[in-house]
Amino acid sequence: MEGKSKKLFRRGNERIIFCVFTGIMLAVYLFEFFIIIPKIEASDPSFNRNIHVFFGTIILINVYLSVWKFLVTDATSGSRVLPSALENGWRYCWRCEANSPPRSHHCFICDKCILMRDHHCHLVSRCVGHATMRYFISMIFNMWIALIYANVLNFDFVHEVYHSFTAKSLLTMFVPWLAWLLGITESETFFMAIMMSICLLGFMYCTVMLVWHGRNIARGRTNHEMNKSIGFNYDLGVAENLRQVFGENWKYAWISPIIPSSLPGDGINFPQRMSAPQEAKGI
Repeated sequence: MEGKSKKLFRRGNERIIFCVFTGIMLAVYLFEFFIIIPKIEASDPSFNRNIHVFFGTIILINVYLSVWKFLVTDATSGSRVLPSALENGWRYCWRCEANSPPRSHHCFICDKCILMRDHHCHLVSRCVGHATMRYFISMIFNMWIALIYANVLNFDFVHEVYHSFTAKSLLTMFVPWLAWLLGITESETFFMAIMMSICLLGFMYCTVMLVWHGRNIARGRTNHEMNKSIGFNYDLGVAENLRQVFGENWKYAWISPIIPSSLPGDGINFPQRMSAPQEAKGI
């Protein structure tokens, strides 16, 4: 059963980053459905606004649900009592003054040891670990789908502005704020160029994150283990690796972060395959 994280933000700058991040997601949603869709609808009477609003809203809800589950799920050992004797593969954490299980590492931002720690996500100010990996991937995946959707809807405007590589279009494309200050671009075009850039850069970022972490999950290893060339013995095959991250209901858990899917492990003990390539000695 997932534990609940007691404190959401430890630092003021974390709240600022989180508010900017979640605010941008909402801004993109409002931009697409109150500016872009009416423009498409005006030029194409067969365009069905309601269908796009429905699916766009479902995607946005999934993004926010993923963020919420990511925020409130405890990635530490919680109230579980860990062994006082240092067992094989365990380490003593001087910051927590407690023994740390295999694959766990101390996060100096969260100031806690995170079970099967992958990395610290600065967007949500939470560590990605055993209990939170599913929600991190769900958040990135739904953002990726949303940004594909937005970029497709934006195509007509992008083509209209950038179809000819003139000095004006290049300036609007790469430095829209300068084009606006110089009076080359109108305020509406400047605003839309900024939103298009956010959608395009966001899509590129989410694509890189999905490819990188998807590869790690398929190999049953964390980001730390991939970087250090260790953890080969945790690779149980793609299907089982997915089950370890997304839970018993892994085939359907990707549809929504609120679909029940209990994790097979406890974040402390991990199944291992019998044979694995020799790991690098440096940790």
